[in-house]
Amino acid sequence: MSPEREEMLCKPNLSLFPNATIVDGRFFWGFQCQDGWYDLLNNALSLASAWCDIADCEQVTVLEVKEKFGGLRIHYQGGDDYVKGVFNFAETMSVNICAICGTRVGNRRMHYHHPRCDAHYEE
Repeated sequence: MSPEREEMLCKPNLSLFPNATIVDGRFFWGFQCQDGWYDLLNNALSLASAWCDIADCEQVTVLEVKEKFGGLRIHYQGGDDYVKGVFNFAETMSVNICAICGTRVGNRRMHYHHPRCDAHYEE
């Protein structure tokens, strides 16, 4: 993920990323996926963070976010069933979203196990 988008995910959700570091004044954590899933991740992380702030649940710590076999994988500790549902939903939705640009992928077009829209399929 690009450093700009990575910072936009980390900065408002620092409670989820206690191991985030600051490099050249920017928050850096180490997402192992492309920018196309930014909106999906942003929504999932915001929901999980907000839920932990208002509910009586164990603090969530995100351990790893990566792309595996054409889908998003979010490994974390803590939380409750709501957080589990949010992250599972994001992982399920990711297989229908182009990992490069974020547009909807029809008929699960895969290119070497990565979801791609028609515009990025041949890349």
